[in-house]
Amino acid sequence: MRKLLKYIARKAKKRKSFEQSEEYRFFIEHRSLLMKIPRFNYLYDIGNEPFEIIRANIVLSACLNKFYLENEVENLKSYIKINNKNSLANLLKTYHEIISEQPYYQEGQEKIYIPIFTRALNQIYYKNPEKLLAYPYSGLKENFKDTVIDPFDTYGSELYNSHFTRLVKVMAVDKETAFFHYDTNTIYFVNDQGRLDASIVLFDRYIRHPDYSHMLERMMPVITAYFEFNREQLIRALHENGFISSHLLHLIKFHDWAKL
Repeated sequence: MRKLLKYIARKAKKRKSFEQSEEYRFFIEHRSLLMKIPRFNYLYDIGNEPFEIIRANIVLSACLNKFYLENEVENLKSYIKINNKNSLANLLKTYHEIISEQPYYQEGQEKIYIPIFTRALNQIYYKNPEKLLAYPYSGLKENFKDTVIDPFDTYGSELYNSHFTRLVKVMAVDKETAFFHYDTNTIYFVNDQGRLDASIVLFDRYIRHPDYSHMLERMMPVITAYFEFNREQLIRALHENGFISSHLLHLIKFHDWAKL
């Protein structure tokens, strides 16, 4: 199966460079932050592979959120009277309104703004931000390298189904989830540890006029075939739904698709 998907990817239609995308520009603008946190140094030099950029941008957005939330708490601290419940209630209301535009991951009733931190620490930042002004949490502003966690191990594939990415969740089976990225016309299969298992690039170079209508509906048979480990049905679904051309179908048969 992996050989087949790599073969299809090599025949993909040439499209606008990912390096021109908003996601890639965001990565280049902020990636220096990755060198300040040893755990994430490896994401600094990952080239231009879209999924790796998406992963790196989740970490970068988490860092920027951290700085932003801490700064807003500092701006509001003059209004805080620790022993005054009304003051704290007003602070929280104002604070939540201010940070509402920042990206976050919704987990049940909880909002995770900084997925490089644990759930418990995220709730300090969201529900009890006044604690960030006193020891020990005040120390997180400057020294947090030893506090970071792997967000993908911790929050799994659902982290990609959040405001941190532009991916669209299509289907989940057991411990694997299929996401679609409209800009690259790629289906990504992500496991419960937040790692990429496989990807399918749609539309090959032999298709003159790709049909971009009803994409999610049309890719469902493709994703189903993948989850069922049915190579022949996967190829058929790709062709019948206009994602690979008759010419590429012929090439796959020529190479004997059972060996791809």
